[in-house]
Amino acid sequence: SGARRAQPDRPRSGTRGPRARGAPARGCSMFFHVPIERELLLHPRLLGPHATEHLKEKLLQTAEGSCSGRHGYIISVTEIISQSKGQIREGTGITSFTMKFNAIVFRPFKGEVLDAVVTKVNKMGFFAEVGPLPVFVSKHAIPADMIFDQNSNPASYVSQVTDEQPIRIRADTEVRLRIVGTHFDVNEIRAIGTIRDDYLGVIT
Repeated sequence: SGARRAQPDRPRSGTRGPRARGAPARGCSMFFHVPIERELLLHPRLLGPHATEHLKEKLLQTAEGSCSGRHGYIISVTEIISQSKGQIREGTGITSFTMKFNAIVFRPFKGEVLDAVVTKVNKMGFFAEVGPLPVFVSKHAIPADMIFDQNSNPASYVSQVTDEQPIRIRADTEVRLRIVGTHFDVNEIRAIGTIRDDYLGVIT
């Protein structure tokens, strides 16, 4: 399967090759509304009549934008459900609270088709980002006619199997890719992708 430009138009049945029109990315199914529980600590000087406000502010600051291997990337806290009574830690005066809240999270799944922005290109492949999610696409998952051009600046993969301008993948290029694997750590999610398939590739 050769290099192609993916386009956001509706796909034509049976269309293949460099001018193949891309199927729309399926991103909505990766967003979920879930309940989450998190422990927060408050310094003694923040305790008092405004402790609840301090807890809400700290929750928003620490939760939104963070990543959990269990839930995914926390995009937005939508509702605080409950707040436990504080438990004072001996010797420090620090008080711990358990906060239960609802949040919108972003969690990738194998097989999802997504639009990404390329951040780095090298002879091993390229790195891209789908929002907060880093994705690596190996050179083996890039169409065979796209060759790494070590003399270009910035570095890029280029294909001239087209009657139009050469197709290039370099930093800031928008591509449509498919997730083929994910790796979940405690505070990080990484993914592996491919553009070696019909309707995938550079978005024009």
